[in-house]
Amino acid sequence: MTATVSIETLNAPPPRRRRTGPGKWTWLLLAVIAGILLVWEAAVSWLHLVPAAFLPPPTAVLASFLELLVDPEFWQAFAFSMQNLLIGLVLAVVVGVAVGLAVGWSPVLRFTVAPFLWLLYSTPKVALAPLFILVLGLGNESKIALVFLLAVFPIILNTMEGAVTVPASLVNASRVYGVNGLALGWKVILPATLPYSLAGIQRGAALGFTGEVLGEFLGGTGGLGHMLEFAAYQFQMDEAIAMVIVMVIIANLTLTLISVLRKRLAPWYDDRQIMGRS
Repeated sequence: MTATVSIETLNAPPPRRRRTGPGKWTWLLLAVIAGILLVWEAAVSWLHLVPAAFLPPPTAVLASFLELLVDPEFWQAFAFSMQNLLIGLVLAVVVGVAVGLAVGWSPVLRFTVAPFLWLLYSTPKVALAPLFILVLGLGNESKIALVFLLAVFPIILNTMEGAVTVPASLVNASRVYGVNGLALGWKVILPATLPYSLAGIQRGAALGFTGEVLGEFLGGTGGLGHMLEFAAYQFQMDEAIAMVIVMVIIANLTLTLISVLRKRLAPWYDDRQIMGRS
């Protein structure tokens, strides 16, 4: 039995596969969040299963959140925290990228200094927060030091890993064209490790913000962490939860900004390659 296939059948385009775009998952996430808020509101306000003094309903938290946005004291605390975070991150980026490039590119430093860097990275640095506050005081210095300490090690280690993975053929080709010394590091090694450095900066920013809030919470005279501590001690749980939401928004906006910057500066690199090697 001979099968006959028409020319139109051969030339017909293949059937399109239905793609599940990110919009579907966005709507699903929003539905889950709406469901959680509805259950939360019902449990506190309607069914009275949980005392509102311990867990205020979402409507009360939203009201406190809107009040924070028009409170001058909140914006002063916001400026205080962001100033310390920015200074600490800039210092961590400068030191982290420089040290990471040096250790990653030098075999001697990689075998002598790198083990100590990993040892310091694994140390619970949060436990040093009271010592920083005791030595540097309650002002900006202790907060900046905590941001720097928590942010610098992910930047160093990621940059170091990126420098190790630079292809030798790229370095040899650059030397053929007369690129050596500092020029080699600036024009070849640094651009090749840029995706790794930006991934480390993204992690460092998240940890640095944690250090800023922790320093303000343990011993501060201003900032978002101090406002959160005051609201919790006054048992103003709606304002405390609103402050936590503000911090979550700030942290996610910072990570998103660095992620967009990474895609703009290194669009050729896939994030999965960085995650797989670091």
